Amino acid sequence: MSSPASPSSRLEPEGSPKAMVVSHPWRLGPLKAACRADLLAWAPSKGGTYSVSKAHWNFPPGQQVVVRPKSSGRDSAPRPKRILCVLRWPVGGIRSYICYNYPRLVERGYRLTIVGPDDQSFESLAGEIGHWEGSEFVRVALPGGRCRLGRSVRRELRTGRYSILHSHGFTAATQSVLANLGIGVPHVFTSHYVIRPEQFPGWRGRWKLRAIGLLVKQVDRFIAISEDARSNYLEHFPGLARRPGRVVMIPNGIDVDRFAEPSSRGDDDLRRLLGAGAGTVLVGYLGRFMEEKGFLVLVEALRRMAERRPSRDYRVVAVGSGDFEREYRKEVERHGLSDVVRFRAFVPDVAPLLAGLDLVVVPSLSETCPLLPMEAMAAGVPVLGTDCIGLREVLAGTPSMVIPRGDAEALCSALRSAIEAPWTAAARGYVPEARRRFSIDRAVAALDAVFEGLIAG
Repeated sequence: MSSPASPSSRLEPEGSPKAMVVSHPWRLGPLKAACRADLLAWAPSKGGTYSVSKAHWNFPPGQQVVVRPKSSGRDSAPRPKRILCVLRWPVGGIRSYICYNYPRLVERGYRLTIVGPDDQSFESLAGEIGHWEGSEFVRVALPGGRCRLGRSVRRELRTGRYSILHSHGFTAATQSVLANLGIGVPHVFTSHYVIRPEQFPGWRGRWKLRAIGLLVKQVDRFIAISEDARSNYLEHFPGLARRPGRVVMIPNGIDVDRFAEPSSRGDDDLRRLLGAGAGTVLVGYLGRFMEEKGFLVLVEALRRMAERRPSRDYRVVAVGSGDFEREYRKEVERHGLSDVVRFRAFVPDVAPLLAGLDLVVVPSLSETCPLLPMEAMAAGVPVLGTDCIGLREVLAGTPSMVIPRGDAEALCSALRSAIEAPWTAAARGYVPEARRRFSIDRAVAALDAVFEGLIAG
């Protein structure tokens, strides 16, 4: 076989080994039998052995291929495993997932590049995690409010720098699948939302759901973060069931060490901020202001409870952000509950806030694997939640109180009971088990195993 043209050299980002880009003026058909899908070893004219990243036997003329020197000898430093993380909505559970899982992956030798929308939510995330070693951020413009991630994702993938493509949410996953066509970086998709039929009404909705199903079947691993979620995906995407091992269940976890032991909780700052006395029961709603979180059901329950007030004084602290925050504030005002419900802006670290609460209420209509009740239980705070999908799995086997989803009367009665007689002792007694059950360590180990298996081929 004729020798390749003299390779031109280039330097990869600081800290990485020198690489070369070789323009192949021929097809590699004669080597088809000797090629693997992910690696081709060959000897260039200057001598030495090189590894062609993602080589394929049928390169078209002029195809640019990144060629890296193979590691040889004990002095050769291993190349960091870099993850290309793709986000459309870097808020809520996705943001928390990133902040809990990825720093431990960095400790295990991974490096991270995040592609996301050029907006305040992405800037906030970048500001919080930008100190992680080797972290990079690729901002995608939002013309007309539309975030088209695919072009930026494909540009990054074609550099040959990435060991894993990790997308979060269906929008990021479908655009990443298309961007990865013909490149073949192992793609892991973590879904943070369950499929709700009402999201896909009519024939257009059915067509859209079918199209999503066809695309997500192309990922190498589909990670469900709860058994409820896994069952939901297999129901709506039956094609996944025909691919054993494609769907992997790795439940969410939290950094349990961030939450103080119940005995050390202090709530003076929060009470002073709210103007609440020592005997006032502080109830926390911590989450996004969106329909599936059930905030309007909570408002209706509080309206009913105002007519049948419990014997103890109480305040509800509503902390979060979301598309419906303005409307929800108006609902609180319309029902005359402004003295009871106090809104506070989103905070990235809920641990200090939980330390001042007597009860956490989670009135959700739909969840996947919520982190808030895990955090509350690790902090020894009683939890009142619903039996909706995803949430019921987290609350099972705990001292939490569970009521039917969407039932304002049941929530009113349960809130009244919890305010008058909270189960604080039981919640504090469950802390050791909560710390064991919800620790992020097992989730990170499982995720690392998935990544390593795909990298190894």
